Amino acid sequence: MLVLDGIQDPGNVGTLVRTAAALGVQTLVALPGTADLWNAKVVRGAAGGHFHVNVMHAPLTELLDVLRAAGVPLWGADAAGRAVSSVRAPASLAIAVGNEGAGLSAAVREAAAEFVSLPMTPGVESLNVGVAAGVLLYALSR
Repeated sequence: MLVLDGIQDPGNVGTLVRTAAALGVQTLVALPGTADLWNAKVVRGAAGGHFHVNVMHAPLTELLDVLRAAGVPLWGADAAGRAVSSVRAPASLAIAVGNEGAGLSAAVREAAAEFVSLPMTPGVESLNVGVAAGVLLYALSR
């Protein structure tokens, strides 16, 4: 599962839907503050991804209830997390990516069981959320 935590740019959301579809994600959940999953720019950017991934908006409390009931951990993408190459993902996992400028919200940080990162070349501060999520999803699926 891919969780979008306050991703505001519809182009980024569309990219994330398309990337999730390409990498076999079953469900994408948009938390409050995330652009509308059915915004025209999101749909265009997803290039049909909506037909391959269950997409929905949900409040964090509801998402956490469902994850707990199913025994699925929530991980967060964060530059200070463990290198994704050093972790082994469980068979079922929800990974949250955060807002383009602020990162993960405090509530998602508090709920996350683990944080993973993409090691980058010194001097490079960050990646676009769509690119980062794609690399993380690919690495975690291996």
